[in-house]
Amino acid sequence: MNPKDILLLPNLITLTRLFVSIYLFFQLSINDFQTPILVLIIALIGLSDSLDGIVARRFNLVSRLGTILDPVCDRIVFILLIFWLSSIFPSWFFYGVILREFLVVLGSLNVLTKTKTLSVSNYGKIGTVLIFFSICFFVINAGFESIFFLYFGISSLIFYYFVALEYFYKIYIKK
Repeated sequence: MNPKDILLLPNLITLTRLFVSIYLFFQLSINDFQTPILVLIIALIGLSDSLDGIVARRFNLVSRLGTILDPVCDRIVFILLIFWLSSIFPSWFFYGVILREFLVVLGSLNVLTKTKTLSVSNYGKIGTVLIFFSICFFVINAGFESIFFLYFGISSLIFYYFVALEYFYKIYIKK
């Protein structure tokens, strides 16, 4: 692993997302922000989750460090974000996402110990986008009750678990 890889743009995007999320979680409250600003912050975190990979592939800046750093930071950032915003979520959404993330971490550790590689599916990317939209909708929904936002969150969470089952199938059943 090349120490200079930390300075590659995709890795800097990943680390910035991590440090901003840590700062938000430990230094600020969601009440410190107006709803539009909070939605913008969440959207930027979500966009940066995709942007680092796009930049790495587009400009041939894929590195061994990035392939390890990105998924680890993604999990940490996402879990911090869910806990930071937990007061605005229905409990079923909060616990549903946390349980799924816990299962993903266990699966990831299993994949790492077996030195398998597992590529991210398009369904996985769509699932993550849907969950980020759900998070933004729950922030917006905190001001008023919208049945659409509620059903969107339920549907997104179901799809998110479907994606986890797809990975489970790829790891354990399809060999």
